[in-house]
Amino acid sequence: MLYDGAEFEPLAPLAGDHPCITFSGLSKVHRACGWRVGWAVLTGAPARTADYRNALDLLSGLRLCANVAGQYAIAAAVNGPDTISALCAPGGRLYETRRAVIEACAASEHLQLVEPKGALYAFPSVVGPAATGFDDHKFALDLLETEDVLIVPGSSFNVPYRDHFRVTLLPQAEMMREVFARIDRALARRAEAATKVVPLKAKARTAAA
Repeated sequence: MLYDGAEFEPLAPLAGDHPCITFSGLSKVHRACGWRVGWAVLTGAPARTADYRNALDLLSGLRLCANVAGQYAIAAAVNGPDTISALCAPGGRLYETRRAVIEACAASEHLQLVEPKGALYAFPSVVGPAATGFDDHKFALDLLETEDVLIVPGSSFNVPYRDHFRVTLLPQAEMMREVFARIDRALARRAEAATKVVPLKAKARTAAA
Protein backbone atom coordinates (compact mmCIF):
# COMPACT_ATOMS: atom_id res chain seq x y z
CA MET A 1 0.00 0.00 0.00
CA LEU A 2 2.17 2.82 -1.36
CA TYR A 3 1.61 6.45 -2.33
CA ASP A 4 3.30 8.96 -4.64
CA GLY A 5 5.80 6.55 -6.14
CA ALA A 6 7.15 5.26 -2.83
CA GLU A 7 8.84 1.86 -2.96
CA PHE A 8 8.70 -1.01 -0.48
CA GLU A 9 11.96 -2.81 0.29
CA PRO A 10 11.38 -6.28 1.75
CA LEU A 11 13.71 -7.10 4.61
CA ALA A 12 14.25 -10.79 3.85
CA PRO A 13 16.42 -10.28 0.71
CA LEU A 14 18.56 -7.81 2.65
CA ALA A 15 18.90 -10.20 5.59
CA GLY A 16 20.47 -12.94 3.44
CA ASP A 17 21.46 -15.90 5.61
CA HIS A 18 20.38 -14.15 8.81
CA PRO A 19 17.11 -15.56 10.16
CA CYS A 20 14.15 -13.39 9.19
CA ILE A 21 10.42 -13.88 9.63
CA THR A 22 8.11 -12.04 7.24
CA PHE A 23 4.52 -11.71 8.40
CA SER A 24 1.64 -10.87 6.10
CA GLY A 25 -2.10 -11.30 5.82
CA LEU A 26 -5.33 -10.26 4.17
CA SER A 27 -6.43 -7.60 6.66
CA LYS A 28 -4.94 -4.49 5.06
CA VAL A 29 -4.06 -4.94 1.38
CA HIS A 30 -7.13 -7.09 0.76
CA ARG A 31 -9.35 -5.26 3.28
CA ALA A 32 -10.34 -8.46 5.09
CA CYS A 33 -10.08 -6.90 8.55
CA GLY A 34 -11.33 -9.18 11.29
CA TRP A 35 -10.86 -12.39 9.29
CA ARG A 36 -7.58 -13.02 11.15
CA VAL A 37 -6.06 -14.76 8.15
CA GLY A 38 -2.32 -14.47 7.66
CA TRP A 39 0.95 -16.27 7.22
CA ALA A 40 4.63 -16.16 8.13
CA VAL A 41 7.63 -16.89 5.91
CA LEU A 42 10.85 -17.98 7.62
CA THR A 43 14.04 -17.34 5.64
CA GLY A 44 17.76 -17.59 6.32
CA ALA A 45 20.30 -20.37 6.61
CA PRO A 46 18.34 -23.60 7.37
CA ALA A 47 20.87 -24.68 10.01
CA ARG A 48 20.27 -21.44 11.92
CA THR A 49 16.46 -21.56 11.72
CA ALA A 50 15.87 -25.29 12.31
CA ASP A 51 15.07 -25.02 16.02
CA TYR A 52 12.74 -22.08 15.46
CA ARG A 53 10.99 -23.84 12.59
CA ASN A 54 10.48 -26.95 14.71
CA ALA A 55 9.07 -24.84 17.54
CA LEU A 56 6.60 -23.21 15.14
CA ASP A 57 5.52 -26.61 13.85
CA LEU A 58 4.98 -27.81 17.41
CA LEU A 59 3.06 -24.69 18.39
CA SER A 60 0.81 -24.84 15.34
CA GLY A 61 0.07 -28.49 16.01
CA LEU A 62 -0.69 -28.16 19.72
CA ARG A 63 -1.90 -24.67 20.52
CA LEU A 64 -3.22 -22.82 17.49
CA CYS A 65 -6.63 -23.15 15.89
CA ALA A 66 -6.35 -21.91 12.32
CA ASN A 67 -9.17 -20.07 10.58
CA VAL A 68 -9.63 -22.90 8.08
CA ALA A 69 -12.57 -21.34 6.26
CA GLY A 70 -10.78 -18.01 5.90
CA GLN A 71 -7.64 -19.70 4.57
CA TYR A 72 -9.53 -20.59 1.38
CA ALA A 73 -9.56 -16.85 0.63
CA ILE A 74 -5.76 -16.57 0.69
CA ALA A 75 -5.08 -18.17 -2.69
CA ALA A 76 -7.88 -16.21 -4.34
CA ALA A 77 -6.60 -12.95 -2.86
CA VAL A 78 -2.86 -13.25 -3.51
CA ASN A 79 -3.29 -14.76 -6.97
CA GLY A 80 -6.23 -12.61 -8.01
CA PRO A 81 -6.39 -9.13 -9.54
CA ASP A 82 -4.69 -6.11 -7.98
CA THR A 83 -7.44 -4.37 -6.02
CA ILE A 84 -5.32 -2.00 -3.91
CA SER A 85 -3.26 0.09 -6.35
CA ALA A 86 -6.24 2.06 -7.64
CA LEU A 87 -7.21 2.97 -4.07
CA CYS A 88 -3.71 4.33 -3.42
CA ALA A 89 -3.51 6.36 -6.64
CA PRO A 90 -4.81 9.93 -7.11
CA GLY A 91 -8.60 9.79 -7.08
CA GLY A 92 -8.59 6.57 -5.10
CA ARG A 93 -10.34 6.37 -1.76
CA LEU A 94 -7.26 5.94 0.44
CA TYR A 95 -5.24 8.48 -1.52
CA GLU A 96 -7.90 11.18 -1.25
CA THR A 97 -8.47 10.58 2.45
CA ARG A 98 -4.71 10.75 2.96
CA ARG A 99 -4.71 14.03 1.04
CA ALA A 100 -7.43 15.36 3.34
CA VAL A 101 -5.35 14.48 6.41
CA ILE A 102 -2.21 16.07 4.96
CA GLU A 103 -4.05 19.26 4.06
CA ALA A 104 -5.80 19.45 7.44
CA CYS A 105 -2.54 19.10 9.33
CA ALA A 106 -0.81 21.64 7.08
CA ALA A 107 -3.59 24.16 7.73
CA SER A 108 -3.56 23.61 11.51
CA GLU A 109 -1.33 25.58 13.88
CA HIS A 110 -1.66 22.74 16.38
CA LEU A 111 -0.58 19.74 14.25
CA GLN A 112 2.43 18.48 12.33
CA LEU A 113 2.54 15.42 10.11
CA VAL A 114 5.18 13.37 8.35
CA GLU A 115 3.30 12.45 5.20
CA PRO A 116 2.56 8.71 5.20
CA LYS A 117 4.08 6.97 2.21
CA GLY A 118 2.39 3.64 2.81
CA ALA A 119 -0.23 1.68 4.77
CA LEU A 120 -3.58 3.18 5.76
CA TYR A 121 -2.72 5.30 8.79
CA ALA A 122 -1.45 8.77 9.66
CA PHE A 123 0.45 9.71 12.83
CA PRO A 124 0.12 13.45 13.53
CA SER A 125 1.90 15.19 16.40
CA VAL A 126 0.54 18.02 18.55
CA VAL A 127 2.69 21.16 18.63
CA GLY A 128 2.64 24.69 20.00
CA PRO A 129 0.69 25.79 23.06
CA ALA A 130 -1.74 22.89 22.59
CA ALA A 131 1.12 20.51 23.34
CA THR A 132 1.65 21.98 26.82
CA GLY A 133 1.18 19.13 29.30
CA PHE A 134 -0.28 17.01 26.52
CA ASP A 135 -1.20 13.42 27.40
CA ASP A 136 -2.31 11.36 24.41
CA HIS A 137 -4.53 8.97 26.40
CA LYS A 138 -6.30 11.79 28.21
CA PHE A 139 -6.75 13.70 24.96
CA ALA A 140 -8.20 10.64 23.20
CA LEU A 141 -10.82 10.27 25.94
CA ASP A 142 -11.59 13.98 25.96
CA LEU A 143 -11.94 14.03 22.18
CA LEU A 144 -14.36 11.11 22.27
CA GLU A 145 -16.47 12.70 25.00
CA THR A 146 -16.56 16.25 23.62
CA GLU A 147 -16.31 15.83 19.84
CA ASP A 148 -17.46 12.23 19.21
CA VAL A 149 -14.14 11.42 17.50
CA LEU A 150 -12.22 8.23 18.22
CA ILE A 151 -8.44 8.24 17.80
CA VAL A 152 -5.69 5.94 19.05
CA PRO A 153 -3.09 7.39 21.45
CA GLY A 154 0.36 7.37 19.90
CA SER A 155 2.04 5.86 22.94
CA SER A 156 -0.04 2.72 22.37
CA PHE A 157 2.56 1.85 19.72
CA ASN A 158 5.49 1.72 22.16
CA VAL A 159 6.96 5.13 21.39
CA PRO A 160 8.53 7.02 24.31
CA TYR A 161 6.71 10.31 23.59
CA ARG A 162 3.05 11.15 24.26
CA ASP A 163 2.32 13.96 21.82
CA HIS A 164 1.13 11.87 18.83
CA PHE A 165 -2.05 10.06 17.87
CA ARG A 166 -3.02 7.70 15.06
CA VAL A 167 -5.92 7.88 12.64
CA THR A 168 -6.96 5.42 9.97
CA LEU A 169 -7.47 6.44 6.35
CA LEU A 170 -10.58 4.31 5.90
CA PRO A 171 -13.21 7.09 6.25
CA GLN A 172 -14.23 9.06 3.19
CA ALA A 173 -12.23 12.23 2.57
CA GLU A 174 -15.09 14.57 3.46
CA MET A 175 -15.67 12.78 6.73
CA MET A 176 -11.97 13.00 7.52
CA ARG A 177 -12.02 16.75 6.95
CA GLU A 178 -14.84 17.01 9.47
CA VAL A 179 -12.91 14.78 11.89
CA PHE A 180 -9.87 17.05 11.75
CA ALA A 181 -12.02 20.14 12.11
CA ARG A 182 -13.22 18.67 15.41
CA ILE A 183 -9.70 17.66 16.44
CA ASP A 184 -8.48 21.17 15.69
CA ARG A 185 -11.35 22.63 17.70
CA ALA A 186 -10.38 20.53 20.71
CA LEU A 187 -6.72 21.47 20.35
CA ALA A 188 -7.64 25.16 20.05
CA ARG A 189 -9.36 24.90 23.42
CA ARG A 190 -6.20 23.37 24.89
CA ALA A 191 -4.02 26.08 23.35
CA GLU A 192 -6.28 28.82 24.68
CA ALA A 193 -6.21 27.33 28.17
CA ALA A 194 -2.41 27.02 28.04
CA THR A 195 -1.90 30.66 27.01
CA LYS A 196 -4.11 31.80 29.91
CA VAL A 197 -2.15 29.79 32.46
CA VAL A 198 1.30 31.09 31.46
CA PRO A 199 0.62 34.83 32.14
CA LEU A 200 -0.93 33.96 35.50
CA LYS A 201 2.20 32.08 36.54
CA ALA A 202 4.38 34.96 35.37
CA LYS A 203 2.25 37.43 37.34
CA ALA A 204 2.52 35.28 40.44
CA ARG A 205 6.32 35.22 40.16
CA THR A 206 6.41 39.01 39.77
CA ALA A 207 4.25 39.50 42.87
CA ALA A 208 6.47 37.15 44.87
CA ALA A 209 9.56 39.04 43.79
